[in-house]
Amino acid sequence: MNNSLANAYTNKSEIYASARPLYPHEAITFIHRQFDLSQGLPVVDVGAGTGILTRQLAATGLPMIGVEPDEQMLATAKSHSEQSVAEYRWGSAENLGLASKSVTALVCGQSFHWFDTDRTLTEFRRVLATDNPVVLVWNIRSPDCDEFHCAYEKLLVDEFERYTETLLIDGALEKRIEKFFSGSFYERTFQNRQHLSLSGFLERTMSCSYAAQPGTPEFASATTALRTLHQKYQHQGNISLNYGTRVVYGRV
Repeated sequence: MNNSLANAYTNKSEIYASARPLYPHEAITFIHRQFDLSQGLPVVDVGAGTGILTRQLAATGLPMIGVEPDEQMLATAKSHSEQSVAEYRWGSAENLGLASKSVTALVCGQSFHWFDTDRTLTEFRRVLATDNPVVLVWNIRSPDCDEFHCAYEKLLVDEFERYTETLLIDGALEKRIEKFFSGSFYERTFQNRQHLSLSGFLERTMSCSYAAQPGTPEFASATTALRTLHQKYQHQGNISLNYGTRVVYGRV
């Protein structure tokens, strides 16, 4: 897994779990329909984080295992395990810790961009027992730049030194996807939206890998700017963040 992930989410697991958006029902249903489950083997969510996608897919009846390398994220996922029948275990995309040919399908929610593409491809081929597609999923903030979303984007650039690093990662992502699927994959996008109070807006932003840690000057400055932005654009106490839920799928 990308070395820059090592400390990206330190002490952020709880706000990540509470502030990140769910995936829309239409996307979850679409993903479920891609899989032939006749062999009775589990579906694995790779880079499961706090288990958001894992739980949503488990709720549709899929036998889910969430695999996550960050100990804090993994602990938070396990703490929510009473909400579903999913199983969670430590592991990475490059070393899943699963037996060969033991998995019916693989999904990656908000995580593929962190993986070592070549090593992940080798590992996925090792554990897959079927020709079900690998599914990559992201909630991506909408590129439609209305006044609020443009102002929010500018705030992220101005306030977070590491934000531009994520833009570089995103810029290289398309080539990595094409390489991973050998150029043969499909894609669907679903609309998604999140309504956020001030506290939710602060937590949503600070849950990001590039966000500063509490107690730092950058955190204090960003918090002030976010409060001002929310106050300017809120309606009845909430602002709306628009997303496109991107689902990329293909066989490996």
